[in-house]
Amino acid sequence: MSAIQSDRREQGVERLDGPFPAPKGRRRGVTVQGNYIPYVLILPAVVTLIGVLGYPLVRVIMLAFQNVNSYLRLAVPSLDKWIGFQGFGRVLSDSQFWSVVERSFLFTVEVVTISIALGLGFALVLNRVSPWAKIFVSTVMMFVWAVPALVTGTVFRWLFAGIGGVVDYIFYLFGGSGMRNHDWFANANEGLYVVVAIAVVWGALPFLVLGLNAAMTQVPRELVEAAKVDGANPAQQFRHVILPIIRPFLLLCTSLSFIWDFQVFAQIWALRQNSPEPGYWTVGVYLYEEGFTSSHYSTSSVISIAMILLMLVVLIAYIRQVVKIGGQG
Repeated sequence: MSAIQSDRREQGVERLDGPFPAPKGRRRGVTVQGNYIPYVLILPAVVTLIGVLGYPLVRVIMLAFQNVNSYLRLAVPSLDKWIGFQGFGRVLSDSQFWSVVERSFLFTVEVVTISIALGLGFALVLNRVSPWAKIFVSTVMMFVWAVPALVTGTVFRWLFAGIGGVVDYIFYLFGGSGMRNHDWFANANEGLYVVVAIAVVWGALPFLVLGLNAAMTQVPRELVEAAKVDGANPAQQFRHVILPIIRPFLLLCTSLSFIWDFQVFAQIWALRQNSPEPGYWTVGVYLYEEGFTSSHYSTSSVISIAMILLMLVVLIAYIRQVVKIGGQG
């Protein structure tokens, strides 16, 4: 009897007090352990990004060193001619390019400053209203945020129209008789730094207000109450308690706003009815005019690379802030 049981035990059939467990087979396949797991998990995303973004980026760099400034050369690659850094020299020596860069920086600084200031103000107000009012305002802002930039530009073109425009009529009602049929777009500086700036700020406020308000909700109420007990007024509370806590997110918003507004295109394109005058050209519009309207593909590639280099300082600040926030988390 014992010989039979031992034999059946070796076969994994049963044991003295019940069924004998069958031996587990070894797992097959590749296993990853330790510090390599995060890299393996992120590998598919990295490969996808390289596949989607890698070829266009390489193609832009190649075009920057070629003379592909006509559709014929783009359609017939055998006509391509390598010219080295001549394209960079031609663009960097063009006065119009530097005029566009200067206009873009001035416009970006104006819009980012106004957007951040209004975003902070509205976020503070939103943090003090009743819950139902906060929900209502947040919902309205989400709808505003969902409106495409081209639609926003079209709506503001109607509002600031020289004939039948709502803005001119409001100024006229409040005593501005000279504003009855004022053409806001006759002067490019007025059209760009006033009308286009208002349209861009309008589209940027929802993200800034909701984001900054969410950051303010992370400020411990005990710190604010302690500042009140110490005699701090609202301005001092904001400066010494709220601002230091939300500073990382504020810097992140400022960097993103600078990157977005520096390459603004859709609002200008819609406000000027698909044909902006040179006085309205920012880097984004200038890039489109050179690359698509004039078929200067190599020149537009040089402008793209120059635009990236011009924003490099802001990009580095943005990446450092993202890494810092990630490290704190």
